[in-house]
Amino acid sequence: MATEQPTDYNHDVDPTPPRGFPPPVPGRVLPRGPMIVTGLAGLLVGALLVGGAWLLFGNDDASSSPIAAPKRLGDYVQQADTKINRTREQGREFGRKRADWDRRSSARLSEAHDGAGAVVQTYSNEDMDSFFALEVFREGAPFPPYVPYSDPKELGLDKPIDEVRMFGAVACVMRNESPDLSYVAACTRSDDELTVQVTRPTGDLGEDPKAVAGLVETAWDELS
Repeated sequence: MATEQPTDYNHDVDPTPPRGFPPPVPGRVLPRGPMIVTGLAGLLVGALLVGGAWLLFGNDDASSSPIAAPKRLGDYVQQADTKINRTREQGREFGRKRADWDRRSSARLSEAHDGAGAVVQTYSNEDMDSFFALEVFREGAPFPPYVPYSDPKELGLDKPIDEVRMFGAVACVMRNESPDLSYVAACTRSDDELTVQVTRPTGDLGEDPKAVAGLVETAWDELS
């Protein structure tokens, strides 16, 4: 299980000094006629070469390839597969609706990342008293994630309202409602090509960031 680590991710970046524009270079006047024909011929040859390469090798963009959500993560299964939803007609109808919502959410997540491969899948335990959403897309994300600043001393609290806690390579955004109530908003792991996050955990799971971070790591190991 990942070990929580201290964070210090605020830093200043020195601005890059502006660069001056190079002096204009007088253009040459070239003869028309044969040069135009030669230029068109070159463009046609280039187009044929590019087209031939596309026919030979295809236009396979790995970032847009689909993602299949794991059937289970630890003790949690896809919501439609819980025993309650499999064995009761009302549960089966609920499972079908939830699966449709997840498909629609997956399309929205992909659209939000310029067509990158993406999936959203809702999971729950068999008792249906803890839920969470797994959200995965083939693109990097800001890491660690942003949270607004608050001064706990000014508010009479022992923690800021929002904070980031690190568990190995996973960052969890925590919401601290009171000294006795803290819950996970989302836990995320990301690199340049993949982002995996667990969002909106409920029940006892939502109050255990280390366990949520562990689910992110399990999903990451399976999907990366």
